[in-house]
Amino acid sequence: MPHQSRWHHPLCIAPRKLKPWLTERGSLTARLVAHFPCFSVRVLRQNARTVHRDELRTLHVQRQQKAITRDVLLMSGETPLVYAHSVATRAATRRGFRRLRGIGNRSLGSMLFADPTIRRSPLAWRRVDQRHPLWQQARAAVGPLPRGLWARRSLFASGSDLLLVTEVFLPPAFDVPFGAVNTR
Repeated sequence: MPHQSRWHHPLCIAPRKLKPWLTERGSLTARLVAHFPCFSVRVLRQNARTVHRDELRTLHVQRQQKAITRDVLLMSGETPLVYAHSVATRAATRRGFRRLRGIGNRSLGSMLFADPTIRRSPLAWRRVDQRHPLWQQARAAVGPLPRGLWARRSLFASGSDLLLVTEVFLPPAFDVPFGAVNTR
């Protein structure tokens, strides 16, 4: 899958406490609800925007083509846990992912994992730093951040329609040093 090439930093360098979160194949929302009290979704924006460079080939869109993006914070009370960024073409939000348009402050996972016809790609992960637009957007949403954060992404398909979901794990809930290496 095209998005995998730059999104496959070796998992062995991920901090041990973060690996189960990066590799969770089920609903991240369901896992967050089980581990963190007072879970909620805070919608930051949902509108048509230009796709990030590393999303272009995955979604089969041209540079400068706009797509529907949804940026949210997954929260525990007032503590942001995850900055989530989802993107789909306008056509996909009129067809296979039409429920995305009216989802409001409900979790995207509740929609995706409830529909047995939606398929999910293998997960991909990497560290993002201040050069990556998602790190920059997360910083704008929550304030100061460490110089690097771990993120994961996967592609969901409903027929030929695609939805790319990226989740950036935030401190303090997922506070791990940028250079942290797993030591077994």
